[in-house]
Amino acid sequence: AFGNFDSSIMFMGRSEYDRDVNVYSPEGRIYQVEYAIEAIKLGSTAIGIQTKEGVVLAVEKRMTSLLMESIGLEKIVEIDSHIGCALSGLIADSKAMIDKARVEAQNHWFTYNETMPVESVAQAIGNLAMQFGEKGAKGSMSRPFGVALLFAGIDENGPQL
Repeated sequence: AFGNFDSSIMFMGRSEYDRDVNVYSPEGRIYQVEYAIEAIKLGSTAIGIQTKEGVVLAVEKRMTSLLMESIGLEKIVEIDSHIGCALSGLIADSKAMIDKARVEAQNHWFTYNETMPVESVAQAIGNLAMQFGEKGAKGSMSRPFGVALLFAGIDENGPQL
């Protein structure tokens, strides 16, 4: 009797609010974003150091099981011949972002015949990360990525992190 008011929304539990990234809980929280942040916090430590001469990336490799082989845990990857990336969080999410970064770097090379600046790669991946929940956006996910990436490389501006 209140027009378009849906009384079932008043009685939604937490599990109802965490199904969609576009739904706020009564406390003003978006649980999907909080889950992604927690996944990053549970990931291994990744650090980057930038100097005048270069950039260093380091990542902690945690072995959660004796049955795991350390060679299978790639936490530092090559994006292009001049850009590397350290990651922490959900490995599956990082694969999608790393593939996108590699494609962007190669497209830049084929289009402009020059290597892509490190900052431009980071901006392209930042744009992808912000597309979660957008209906019909090409390459977007239905939830936030649960991974943090550190891009490092050397371009025309020198060492970049």
